[in-house]
Amino acid sequence: MLILHLSDIHFRKTEVGSAMDPNYHLRKLLLNDVEAQCAALGQSPDVVLVSGDIAYAGHVDEYTFAEKWFEELCTVCRCDASNIFVIPGNHDIQQDIARKTLVQATHGDIKSTADHLLDAKLRGYLSEVDTGAKLYESLSNFNDFATKYFCDLTPPNRTKCYRDFILNDGSTLRVTGLNSAFVSSHVDKKGDLFVDPSYLTITHEPSVTHLVLCHHPYNWLRNGQALSDHLGAVAKIHLFGHEHTNRIEINRDFVKIAASAAHPDRTEYGWEPGYNLIELNVQNADHQRMLEVKAHVRVLQKGPDQFVAKKDRRNDFFSQKIELEYWEPPLSDVEETEHVYLDASCSEKVSIPVENASAGSERSMASMRTLSIRFSKLNYSQQMEIAGRLSLLDDDDAKLSSRERFRNILLRAHRYDKLGEFEAAIQAVENH
Repeated sequence: MLILHLSDIHFRKTEVGSAMDPNYHLRKLLLNDVEAQCAALGQSPDVVLVSGDIAYAGHVDEYTFAEKWFEELCTVCRCDASNIFVIPGNHDIQQDIARKTLVQATHGDIKSTADHLLDAKLRGYLSEVDTGAKLYESLSNFNDFATKYFCDLTPPNRTKCYRDFILNDGSTLRVTGLNSAFVSSHVDKKGDLFVDPSYLTITHEPSVTHLVLCHHPYNWLRNGQALSDHLGAVAKIHLFGHEHTNRIEINRDFVKIAASAAHPDRTEYGWEPGYNLIELNVQNADHQRMLEVKAHVRVLQKGPDQFVAKKDRRNDFFSQKIELEYWEPPLSDVEETEHVYLDASCSEKVSIPVENASAGSERSMASMRTLSIRFSKLNYSQQMEIAGRLSLLDDDDAKLSSRERFRNILLRAHRYDKLGEFEAAIQAVENH
């Protein structure tokens, strides 16, 4: 399995797409290098992980540009845009909302809570509809963007997102994205941000290998030590962003990677753009399973400008073999699935096949996320016409945000076994 990991892209509204975009050349170099490295490895990424700070100021136009650039990125490395998986960072916060008096008062109450009472305080705030919505309001534009990839976050039951993949021995790699930005604002400082207690539901399972990504490293989180202790016991790969400096920590039981920024501020000390390619392979011999991790850290060299490998002594990659618990696949065929909640209340969870079914079947079509991306590009009247015609709307939808309504339409198409009709309707509009 191959993972492309980016972080801290910081698409800035006043720069991207302008005649004086200072990072145009940098992005072109990155695209060229990703294409060359994937060709050299003989693989396309199975997933593109973006560990936060996609935007610079959480503006709609910044996410519009991000979507187009992600599609360009996926084209050069020959993977589908549905493979994108995103989490928010502090730059994805809309500061005009985060600065509001009521929001700052809520942040202050959380920050003043004693450590031993913190989990209960966070659960209380996120479980209440009004306070949970208030804490997540500044992530509205991020969530509108992330919905099409089924990575949007809504309390109380969708405060983290995850996606399952099948490793080469038939076991599961579970990618989980945490949200460390919901108490972020203009007054952020180290040790004063949080992840909510949902991280404690990431637990050991013999057939599952956990990869967890979080924007803020442990030292930025008030409950960072507790998170570090827990993930150190249950997750084999920990990915972070935010500090714009690449660091790799190789331990016996896990590998921790802090990413360079794809678009760091050119005025910051140690400016070094970069990204990561991570290869995963399960080796199984004599009833001993080992997860082989190879991390290719690519950084920008100046004069001449090009991305090069950050070396581990003489090697162009960092590697570790981590022992896994013994496990054998069941006799039945393994199908890659993704679990998503059916509606805004999160009262029902369904499993959705991620990859296409067999070639001749009715389900041999684009994945759910690909349909979501295509559907998002239609205008509102076209979306509602399709949803109405296929009976994918519900009376209670009027009470929901447009984002939740959009999500429910996609999931009902699956639930009612109408994905074929849904794709055909989208295709008809696209061809019109």
